[in-house]
Amino acid sequence: MRETHLLVLQKKEKLFLALSLAAVVLCTVLAFGFAVPLQAAEPQVLPDTTGLEQYVLVDLNTADLSALCTLPGVGEKRAQTILDYRTQNGPFERVEDAANVPGLTQTIVDSWAGMATVS
Repeated sequence: MRETHLLVLQKKEKLFLALSLAAVVLCTVLAFGFAVPLQAAEPQVLPDTTGLEQYVLVDLNTADLSALCTLPGVGEKRAQTILDYRTQNGPFERVEDAANVPGLTQTIVDSWAGMATVS
């Protein structure tokens, strides 16, 4: 009786191991099948972006209210303050000079790196 019980356990263990191995193989095949892309038929060509920086950068000396609002930390009120400051004090010489505008901090102006310029 004990030998029969051991044979049944050994068969169940073998079945468990076989199914576990099958699951590992299936998961591996699926992971590689979905994760590793096949070679594309044609290489991807990116559009020419030369000259687009003039449309991406906000010029603090020429930008209107809506353009200034695209800068981090600038809403309509701060944008209007920048416009008023520019009218009263003339154009900015450097982006960093915007920190002199009431309500703007150096941290806010620093967050404009790569987004703001002066002409």
